Amino acid sequence: MKTMNILLMSLSIMAVALVTDALTVHAQGTSTCSARDGVNFHRQRNYGEAFECWDQHARKGSSAAQFNIAHMYILGEGVPRSTVRAYKSLTIADRSGRPEARKTLASHHAFRR
Repeated sequence: MKTMNILLMSLSIMAVALVTDALTVHAQGTSTCSARDGVNFHRQRNYGEAFECWDQHARKGSSAAQFNIAHMYILGEGVPRSTVRAYKSLTIADRSGRPEARKTLASHHAFRR
């Protein structure tokens, strides 16, 4: 009887762990907002929400989101100004084929070599 209770408790703990892991993976795989939502938040000057939306999409490979984040770092919109972070985001966007990123890297005085 005692062995059966321990076995049932172990199975219950494993089941909870599996469900929790599945929910975490599902939450990481889905966006809570669209890239368009990010644009709308930015227009409303709600820079924190805009950044969160774009960051979700940037992490999934969106060059447009990387480009938008770079501009937020250049202008200090909702984030501290950072030419290092802007350069990083622009470089990723450029390598993903975003032509505006290449133009910004070439024209912005802080990024010239």
